[in-house]
Formats: sequence, structure tokens, C-alpha cells
Amino acid sequence: MWLSEKLKSSLSRFIPKHVHDPFGLIGRMLKSKERAAIFTLLLTGLGVLLTPLDMLLQYIEKRRKPKQLSNRSNGPHIIICGPARSGTTLVYQMLTDALPVAYVKNFTVLFSRAPILASAWFSRNKKKGTDKSYKNYYGKTAGFQSPSEANHLWNGWVDGDASGFRTQMNADGGRRMAEFFTRFSALHQLPTLSKNNNANAFADVIADHLDNVYFICMRRDTRYLAQSLITARMEINGNINQSYGVTDVTSLDQADPIAEVIDQITFLNNLAIEQQQKIGKDRFWFVDYEEFCKNPQLLVDRVKREILTTQSDPAPVSLQPIKNNNKITNPELFERLQSLLRTARSQTTA
Repeated sequence: MWLSEKLKSSLSRFIPKHVHDPFGLIGRMLKSKERAAIFTLLLTGLGVLLTPLDMLLQYIEKRRKPKQLSNRSNGPHIIICGPARSGTTLVYQMLTDALPVAYVKNFTVLFSRAPILASAWFSRNKKKGTDKSYKNYYGKTAGFQSPSEANHLWNGWVDGDASGFRTQMNADGGRRMAEFFTRFSALHQLPTLSKNNNANAFADVIADHLDNVYFICMRRDTRYLAQSLITARMEINGNINQSYGVTDVTSLDQADPIAEVIDQITFLNNLAIEQQQKIGKDRFWFVDYEEFCKNPQLLVDRVKREILTTQSDPAPVSLQPIKNNNKITNPELFERLQSLLRTARSQTTA
């Protein structure tokens, strides 16, 4: 009975609260035939099966916690954030390929209670420049050693809001988050790179608890971002009326889901501006998805110059331009989006 309850608890760690129809989502992931989607399902199943081993490693990790970390590497720490569907995963994948950084890998999903110990035992060095496709499925990547968005860790540090998305970090969560990244950096003796879209909402709390932290906040052409968010509502939620990604909970349940998505993007843009004002432009950067795709090396060079000032990379990688995903997939929807945006701009300037 005890083990059964633990397994149920473990399963809940892998299914976000905002997913109202997990079996429908599984079906849509299988139907997509995307390699990253299939791998994510495999990883989730293995994570549930390996719960007893994960609990054993948790016990070992707690006993092996280092008493002193002050003389070891602590950052800098770089966190990629921004609206869902704004290119955050692409930037995360490419920067892990090009920079001398430590990042959480997919296999840690199997050991979410003991990620430090698992990383020490199972991490393998990646041959830089080998992943030129940079494929992902709504933030999920394929491969045990590939970069993970680490929701299995962030979900333990951040609480959910009324929409179910985790946007509220309290002091205890901030303390545990900072302890993880400090220990993770010390383990690898490298700066850390991570990704959390929702950090748009609580970057200031992260900065209050984690020293030497920087944020790369992605932005994307509103038309294509809105189109992608509408698609995500259908493919992930199975319901165009259910929000996808961080949104203003006071504006939910509008009659028009397309108008709701445009309001969501406006809310996220304003939220990011507020975070930059609190943290400072030197530590909270805005990066446009379209500009990054044109020349990703510009961001790599800036990170090296302004953040990794004392770091050396024995095998530097030069990133080549990559084609962005800005294309019209639904002409009728796209025209509706453009019409609403024109109306909004005319009302703003009136």
C-alpha cells in the first residue's frame, strides 16, 4: 500500500496540473510520430518504474551532501525564459552546444529526487556540434544526454497559479532552487545553463536567492507566436479554449480564444519588462527569436564576453544561421490575428 501511494505520487510529478486530459495528450503525442514526443513518453514511463531506485538514491544523496561549497565554482548561472513557443528550447539547445556550461540532462527525469548524484554518476560529455537538427516537441528533446527543461525539478520549487501553470516561487522554493544550482555548478566546475519559460513571472525571486544569475528572455513576432500558441492549445490541451503557457489569470474564459491569446502575449511582454526593470538590463536580456536565427553566434559571443568572462572553452563551436519556423499554417486564423492586432494598434494610437 505504501509503495502504491508513492508510485501514484511519482506519476503526479510527471503530469502538469494544467493538463486536464493526460490520456488524450498521450494519444496526440503518439499520433505526432515526433521522436522527442515518443522519447518523452518512454522517459515518463521509466521514471515511474524506477521510483524505488530514485528514492534509494535520494537517501544516498542526502547523506553525501558536501558540507562546504564556498571554495568551489558557483556560476555564473544563465536561465532562458520567455513565452512558450517563442524559441526558448531552440536557444537552449544551441547554447548548450556552443558554450562551456553544465545543464540538466534528460536522464535526470528518472532520478528527480536525486539529480545531483545521478548527474555525477551518469553524465557523459557531449560531442559539440553533433546535433544540427535541434528538433524538439513543445520543449521536450530526445536522448538521455540531451538538454532537459527540467520541469521535474522546477515543479518542486515553484507553485501553480489559478491556471495550473507554476508561476509562484516562495522563499523556501527559492532556497532549494539556489542550493541545487550551486551544487550542480560545483559538481561540474562549470557555469550553469537552464531553461524555464515561466521564469518570466518570478525571475526577481530567483535573483533574490541565486547569486550571479542572468536571464535571456526570448521574444517572437506576435503574429507567429499567437498562431503557435493556438496550435499548442489544440495539440497539447486538445481544447482551443484552454490556455497554454503563462497567462493573466484574471483574463481567462474570454469568448474569443484568439483575442485571449493576443492579450496573453501582451501580458507576458509587460511581465518581462517589469522583470527587467527589477533586475537590470545587464542581467535580464531581451533576444528576438527571428534575429537569433539569423545569427545565433552573436548571442554566443555576447554571453562569452559579458557573462563567461573568466571561462575558457577548449573546443569552441561556431553556430551557423538556422531557418526560423515563422510560416503561415492556417491562413484564415492568421488573417484573423492580423486584423485583431491592427485594431489593437489603432486603439492604442487613437
